[in-house]
Formats: sequence, C-alpha cells, structure tokens
Amino acid sequence: MIKPSRILAEKVTVTSRINVAIAAFRKAGGEPQSVHLTKSDAAQLAYEVMADGGPAAQVLMQHGIHKAVPTILGLKVVYRSPSFGVQ
Repeated sequence: MIKPSRILAEKVTVTSRINVAIAAFRKAGGEPQSVHLTKSDAAQLAYEVMADGGPAAQVLMQHGIHKAVPTILGLKVVYRSPSFGVQ
C-alpha cells in the first residue's frame, strides 16, 4: 500500500501530461501537431521552466512564457485554450 504522504510528494508535471496525451493520440492513429494548454497549465509550465533554470528561464523572465516555450516535445503550443488537449 502506498502511503498518502508519498502520493502528495509525486507531482504530475505538464510535460508528463503532454507525453501521456501524445501517446494516447498516436495510439488512436493520429499524428499530433499541437498541444493546447489552459491558463493554469501555462502557469505550471512557467514554474517548471523557472525551476529547471537555464536559458529558457532567462527568456521567460524577460519576455514571458509565450516566447520562452513556443514548442514543447516537438509540438506547437497553443496558449489560453479552454481545455487541455493534443491535436
């Protein structure tokens, strides 16, 4: 049995959600072109980029998430979508 504290410690990242959505889309026979992120997904992605550091974090601080992460995992990112999804 998994302890509740361990469940809370394992946080699902935006990139892991995108990977799962890509795999499901490919399993259905499609080839994904873009990923649609909600405002909360974009905020979480910005936090993850800042936590990783590097040049993307510097661009994020200067220009915002839209210019810092135009593509992720080879897919074009569409921000401010009503729902999360891969097309």
